[in-house]
Amino acid sequence: MGIFLQFVVGGLFFGGMYTLIALGIVIIYKSTQVFNFAQGWMVTLGAFMLVTLVGKFGVVAGVIAGLAFGALLGLGIERLLMRPLIGQPLIAALLLTIMLAHVFEGINILAWGTFGYEMPVTLPGESIRLGEVVISHALLWGIGVALVAFAAFSFFYWRTLMGRVMRATAEDHQVAQSLGLPVRGVFSLSWVLAGMLSIIAGLFLGVVSGVHYLMYASLIGALAVVLLGGLDSIAGAIVGGMILGVLQALVRGYFSPALADVIPFIILLLILIIKPYGLFGLVRIERL
Repeated sequence: MGIFLQFVVGGLFFGGMYTLIALGIVIIYKSTQVFNFAQGWMVTLGAFMLVTLVGKFGVVAGVIAGLAFGALLGLGIERLLMRPLIGQPLIAALLLTIMLAHVFEGINILAWGTFGYEMPVTLPGESIRLGEVVISHALLWGIGVALVAFAAFSFFYWRTLMGRVMRATAEDHQVAQSLGLPVRGVFSLSWVLAGMLSIIAGLFLGVVSGVHYLMYASLIGALAVVLLGGLDSIAGAIVGGMILGVLQALVRGYFSPALADVIPFIILLLILIIKPYGLFGLVRIERL
């Protein structure tokens, strides 16, 4: 029983990381209807930047500079690459995000090589032992940050004026623009938030497992999380992330790591066949 609970606890951490990545994807999709396939590679780039910035400026200044870099990265992508595609078929924007993923991968290899790096950040606190289960302080931080991010974005979307504007924009871009809503500003804000979330996820993943150019391979599961929870559901991002994280941890512990890597793709197939809109996604009925 103790081993089972230890696997579950470890799975919750990676579930929290999946949640942070999935939130970035959901935020962009809710506002722009674009699925950002490059989010995992943005996390990897953010982790490398944090290694450099923290090493040069210290933890506090380095993390702040990293968040600023994430915001500028998202803003730059939206202004320079995505905005010219407004009014074009969505497939063009989707292909662009796939291209971005490969560009970021090339930047990571050219700038930092294929070596592994340690994240020069020590999280405060100590591990907690509950019977036979040991909960590391890094895991507590990761889960806590994921829950705080979920609560903050939920409050932002449902309780603030800008959140209402973003929800209105997500429903229909042309109607929102005809009402005088700042549609392009919403697009920019969505990418800025996604960029900052990529920095936060890169920080905690780097602390636990180190930083290397293949980090994105373990982040592909976030795509399954988004579809499992629902493309336009913030609650679905956290529920789907926790489900996938725990499921992978159990399969990895009781069976094999190779099989655990296949779990996200199995979930993708099942959710697309059984419930295409996800657990909490909005079902849209189109009449002919």
